[in-house]
Amino acid sequence: MRTKLAAILNLTEDAERLQPLTEQRPVASLPFGCRYRLIDFPFSSLYNAEVISAALFISGSGHSLYDHIRSGSTWGLDSPIGGGVFTHSHIEWKWEIAKRENIDVTYYDNHRGYVERANTDHVLITGSGILCNVNLDSVIQYHETKGNPITALFKNVTRASLPEETNVLRYVVNSGQAENVTKVESMNEVPMDAPKVAAGMDMVLMDTEFFLEYLDYADENMKEVSAATAVAYALKQDVLISAYEYTGYMKSIEDIQTYYEANMDMLDENNFNSLFYRNDPVVTRTRHGAPTYYGATSNVTNSQLASDCEVYGNVKNSLIFRKSKIAEGATVSDSVLMQGAEIGKDVVLKHVIFDKKVRVEDGVHLEGTPDNPIVIKKNTVITKENVKENVQ
Repeated sequence: MRTKLAAILNLTEDAERLQPLTEQRPVASLPFGCRYRLIDFPFSSLYNAEVISAALFISGSGHSLYDHIRSGSTWGLDSPIGGGVFTHSHIEWKWEIAKRENIDVTYYDNHRGYVERANTDHVLITGSGILCNVNLDSVIQYHETKGNPITALFKNVTRASLPEETNVLRYVVNSGQAENVTKVESMNEVPMDAPKVAAGMDMVLMDTEFFLEYLDYADENMKEVSAATAVAYALKQDVLISAYEYTGYMKSIEDIQTYYEANMDMLDENNFNSLFYRNDPVVTRTRHGAPTYYGATSNVTNSQLASDCEVYGNVKNSLIFRKSKIAEGATVSDSVLMQGAEIGKDVVLKHVIFDKKVRVEDGVHLEGTPDNPIVIKKNTVITKENVKENVQ
């Protein structure tokens, strides 16, 4: 049975601290775990709940995102009956012009038009920067049982698991007879040694009527449509906010370090199972390819490798994406190599992140640290002579 839900994906996450990986792609398009992109995770939640439409609001052009999503058929979003993926790009640019010129912002009309045409009972607002696998059927059931017009999702985490300067908000939750969000604070004010904090997941579910009231408020006050401003509005109106605790794997992808850590986490069986096999599958666009070939001289331990790779060297504690080649005598450890990497003979790589189609010539040695992995831009060719100028 199809779920009556209007999904708004607010893909305007701050990408500055993820440079150079986000030079030509939004955060939602970041490759992850050898064969996925971050957008696959919220889309998979929609797919598993049989939601048939979604509206995407993207900071920039979103070209790489469109190339991945296509018609949305992979996630069941191409239904001829009220379904579809509705994309709105260059949101920040349009927003800045509207504020500078003091003109009406069609931004809100796009939200309103989508939700009204969807004719749904509930509206979901989410992003792509929080890596998780949420069962929306459970969230909807919880929301309807509690009876409040808005439900905010959170996960109890240690403060140290988030960046020191983080965009994640802290929810203060009354865990009495009814669990409700009573206050929202900046996580940056929480001491790093705090053992347990309720971290907001940038995801809220609202009754449609309440969403439209909130949208009027956002329009009048030129507030961005987001989970954070929706919660702030509900608190301002003294509306009870149900608090739904998510207990699966979660990582806030905010900078190179958290992106690296999230990928490395997938080499731990418990983390991997918690994200990918919690209840529902994570779905991505299928790319057919030959099985990876392991040469007689290869030695691979505790690593993930996608299809179409050729391995003749040593790989340890690493994630290797599609169509990558690792030559004999090369050693890759504690690293993330995206699609099309070519690693020459006797190369040593440790604690590095390669964007797509990076080529490393014979004998190069690159070594970062767990706290500061080396990042190499897309299409870079690294030789012994130009190593220093290419290290980010």
